[in-house]
Amino acid sequence: MSDAPQLVEHLWQDLLENANQLALAAIAETIHQEKSSLSAAFYRYMMQHHVAAQFLSVASVEARLKPGLERWLETLFCSHTPETINAALAMQRQVGEVHARAEIPVDLVARGMRLLKHEINLHLLKTELSRNDLVTAVLRVDHLIDIAFEIMSAAYVDSRERGIRADESFRLFSAGHNLAMEREKQQGAMLEWENRLFRTVANDLPLESLMPISISPFGLWMHHKAPLMFGEIHELPLLDACMSRIDTALLPQITPDEIGDARSSVIRDLIKNILAETEQIKYLLNAIFDRLSEMEVGRDALTQLFNRRFLPTIMKREVELCRRKNSSFGVLMLDVDHFKQVNDTHGHDAGDRVLQQVAALVMNKVRAGDFAFRFGGEEFLMVMTEIDAHQLELIAEKIRQRVESADILLSNEKSINVTLSIGMAMSDGHPDYQRLIERADKALYVAKNAGRNQCILAT
Repeated sequence: MSDAPQLVEHLWQDLLENANQLALAAIAETIHQEKSSLSAAFYRYMMQHHVAAQFLSVASVEARLKPGLERWLETLFCSHTPETINAALAMQRQVGEVHARAEIPVDLVARGMRLLKHEINLHLLKTELSRNDLVTAVLRVDHLIDIAFEIMSAAYVDSRERGIRADESFRLFSAGHNLAMEREKQQGAMLEWENRLFRTVANDLPLESLMPISISPFGLWMHHKAPLMFGEIHELPLLDACMSRIDTALLPQITPDEIGDARSSVIRDLIKNILAETEQIKYLLNAIFDRLSEMEVGRDALTQLFNRRFLPTIMKREVELCRRKNSSFGVLMLDVDHFKQVNDTHGHDAGDRVLQQVAALVMNKVRAGDFAFRFGGEEFLMVMTEIDAHQLELIAEKIRQRVESADILLSNEKSINVTLSIGMAMSDGHPDYQRLIERADKALYVAKNAGRNQCILAT
């Protein structure tokens, strides 16, 4: 993945350096003149497709998607400098990530790309280009769209893989996965493997009785479950490297002859080196669990609300439920007003107590099917399910009033009062949940600019 962007950029640059200027000009002029008709043809086709139609509405197509596609066409076909090329590459990656969040099928995107090729080339046929220049222009359109689709697909796959790991982690969490018990279990598995090593050497047992650590119960857990629980963290490759050194470099040196003389200096050195690797494994394992036990694989350590790790999983599920059940849901973005002043005046410990108590007040207003997150800093996010705009506003106002009237206790037996600004947004059926969060965030920004301590609904 790391080399892909540079490779594609070189391909794009090569297309420019070897480009026929007449073909370039004809393509750019065609895009500028026909972007509106190309966009209209694209979405007319998509609205008629039974799968694509599930992700689209007439209002969203006219207000946002058509103008967005027109910008995409101009960026893709009219980028001739390093700066504009980089912007075009970044746009393709962003589009791929949006498609992944919205779970738009890749084959549907490929079908759309093929349609655009066909429509653009039909317009190029009407130009006054010579036969050779026309062939060059048509090939360039094909190449650029292929490159764009390649970048989108790479970003799509990468984003989907991250989402799958988060989904599995959420399932483990929801099933009551106990990190403390899991830590103890895996530490026990490591000790059991070490004991097998000692028994093999001390009792002159056959080497076959000592399984490689990579296929021991600990090794299987590390390869199959740990990545789902912990995601992409740097300790996992280090753990894998330790196990690989034990299995491929150290264990093969323990020969039957060496085992027969368990007190030899060679066997002592080998055991010492293996134990050094297993101690490193234990250290890395404890580091992972120490970090994640504070989060409880999905909870914020301070407030005990969900952290952002599971937000994509929950939002995608609610979007899908709304589409399937024709229901609606909303998002509240909450921010503690003047929180910096609390920290500056009373100290960060007091600030932590404020966040804990505000979180508790928020949780008191969460219904059985709702979700509450610590979004970051002094911001909270609530996903309110099976709700309409009026109900969303009522709940937001109750939360605001409850926090405003509460006495927040500090460590010195004093209390203070704080207020909340709240931005609200209802799902409009768009498959990309990030857009809903951004709308709620903008509404929060309006509430804070309007004087704070109020609720604003995004329109």
